Amino acid sequence: MKKPLIASGLLLLTAANTALAHPGHDHSDWSSPLVHTLFYGAIAAVIGTAFFLSFVSRVTNVTTLSKRRIEHASCPAPHR
Repeated sequence: MKKPLIASGLLLLTAANTALAHPGHDHSDWSSPLVHTLFYGAIAAVIGTAFFLSFVSRVTNVTTLSKRRIEHASCPAPHR
């Protein structure tokens, strides 16, 4: 799951960089603040999504492991 997320994030950043580039990178142009806000907002969204998915994955793993330990501890020992 991590490989597709990384690949899609890099692809989106590459596409956004190309699509939002403006000739001469003129900071006095009226659209410059909007273009920069959208560009850095896209980067922040990808980074935020990666952190969120990482957090959810860790919480899910910890919860699953805790449940397994509880189930294992509550199982009666087999008789020999």
